[in-house]
Amino acid sequence: MDVASDDNSMNSLKSDALDAPIPHAPWRLPILGHSVQLFTDPLPFVEKLAQIGSLVRVDLGRLPMLLITDPDLTHQVLQDSRTFDKGGPLTDKMRELASNSLLTSRYDDHKVQRKLMQPAFSRTRIAGYASEMNQAIDAVIGHWQEGDVVEITAACYEIAARSASRTMFAANVTGAATASVVEDLTTYLGGLFIRLMVPSRLMRLLPTPANVRYNGAMRRLHMTIDRMIDAYRQSGVDHGDLLSMMLAARDENGEPWTHKEIHEQVLTMFLAGIETTASVMGWTIYLISQHPDFAERVAAQVIDTVGDAEPQADHFPKLSEIRCAVMETLRLYPPAWLSTRVVTRETTLGKYRLRAGDAVAYSPYVLQRNPALFEAPERFAPERWLPENAKSMSSRSFIPFGGGVFKCIGDQFGVMEVTLTLAKILSRWRLSPVTKDRVRPVPRRALLAPNKFEIRLAAR
Repeated sequence: MDVASDDNSMNSLKSDALDAPIPHAPWRLPILGHSVQLFTDPLPFVEKLAQIGSLVRVDLGRLPMLLITDPDLTHQVLQDSRTFDKGGPLTDKMRELASNSLLTSRYDDHKVQRKLMQPAFSRTRIAGYASEMNQAIDAVIGHWQEGDVVEITAACYEIAARSASRTMFAANVTGAATASVVEDLTTYLGGLFIRLMVPSRLMRLLPTPANVRYNGAMRRLHMTIDRMIDAYRQSGVDHGDLLSMMLAARDENGEPWTHKEIHEQVLTMFLAGIETTASVMGWTIYLISQHPDFAERVAAQVIDTVGDAEPQADHFPKLSEIRCAVMETLRLYPPAWLSTRVVTRETTLGKYRLRAGDAVAYSPYVLQRNPALFEAPERFAPERWLPENAKSMSSRSFIPFGGGVFKCIGDQFGVMEVTLTLAKILSRWRLSPVTKDRVRPVPRRALLAPNKFEIRLAAR
């Protein structure tokens, strides 16, 4: 197959409305576009695009996508959510599972949904989740013993699944149920990535083993959520949790949410509450385990602050070492490494004029590893986030949770869960890596999760 040429006809979007030609990413293949690079090694590919321009056209097959590599242009997109609405290839594919939920809804619907769900993520409510989170963490790490070798990625997923179920839905999803939910989410996110990078309807309809697994995972996830909602309705008990709140909610016309609307939101909360939190948790433990001196400082600070008590939200201001580690992990490995939007009306982005319907993407991973924004960007350096260092940092250079009206509603929920987990583990155990190879992201995943790695425990 011949590589497409780099002449002007291939290097710019053909539109009379453009003020400047948008450069085309190199090595585009006929029909396939850049799907091969994105499918086989997406992170290095998108990182290199910053050398080409602030806005670069990438083709998902024959579907053009405009990827932003500039912090100012990214900021413009995040702050103008009416012009750059939820949509584009990734969001559209996620609607196959989450439909019109808080994760995928357009501006007007999102505004209504967020207002109804915001009370569950207030500062006071999040602080109150600490007790349930501590119980979920203890259920996983409470049986660890001296000398055990623990596969951390799996442990983090179990903690996140238990915590999400206990705090969001007051249901204790344990054992086989937890494993099933995590396995199905993992299968779904792998299939989602393939559908994003190879956007062919024919490929999705073929009864391949991958498609069978993907469709089966979605079907089981829907069944799990339906059983949970039905059990809540039948009990008639207000648990004071997110699901109870949604069942009691009324829209602007005084009407309750439909079963479908509640189903979509619950599924979104499972997806965000388990996958993204487990990812950040796993990466943070991995990075800290590679820096034993820093791990000792974290442990000393936790022991000095918390003592024999359970860590709570009011301890957080004094756990600065953990806060810095989590922030640095979010910089290096933001779970949502790629997000897409759709242009709703003709507009200008920097020197480029865009048309309604254009798909725009931004990558926190690319932005937060830009050497012009961060010194030695590949290095794990928690001290970047000390107040005296962070004060000179632009907020436009750090967007792991997105921004504007679409910013992740559960960002502080996830940070608290990760903080509690680190405080409990590092105050009890010294962690010695068993996996000697560098841990890399799971290949071909829609979210940036760490691959499996093992840690040996030594009691403090």
